[in-house]
Amino acid sequence: MVTRARVALISLICVGVAGCDLLTPSIVFVRQGFETGWEGWQQGSDVPQDPTTNRPVVWAIELSAKQYKEGYGSARFFLDGRQGDGTIWLAKLLTVPKGRPLIVNLSFYLWSPERSDNMRAYVVAYAGAIMPVEEAEFTHREPADKTKGWRRYQFTMPVADAEGELRVALGISVAWETILEYFIDEIRVEVR
Repeated sequence: MVTRARVALISLICVGVAGCDLLTPSIVFVRQGFETGWEGWQQGSDVPQDPTTNRPVVWAIELSAKQYKEGYGSARFFLDGRQGDGTIWLAKLLTVPKGRPLIVNLSFYLWSPERSDNMRAYVVAYAGAIMPVEEAEFTHREPADKTKGWRRYQFTMPVADAEGELRVALGISVAWETILEYFIDEIRVEVR
């Protein structure tokens, strides 16, 4: 009887405290390196026009063996940020239960060519019911150049109700007028 009361009390406390993941099992778990391809990840961008060409600035997300955290591949993110604007990302559609709030824990490693106190770029993340289409939807962000080399980034994002389909996205966003090149590897998505 005492044990049931303790479990009930702990459950009530966990409902009221954000981030209590120990008692709630994952309903979706995704782990992605880039050794075998994209595995359902789609590319997206919101980039400005280059005034000299009247075309969108150059950007690319491609598989690469140049840098990797684990295995032998990663995703290379390249963005001509000289216009001082632009965001590029990878997004994945996940099937989740309908009619309930969700907590999305997204983590990944980002390789930066340098450590800088100047804000060159942001690492950005998104979780929601619809596919992101513009930079403003990426409300979760952190500076990208905290470390030279590999650094782990982690975001916890609540989603009120995804109606059975959840989109998770991550990428880079320009903060300074410069050309950007980063690598991302070892993505983990856990939905509770």
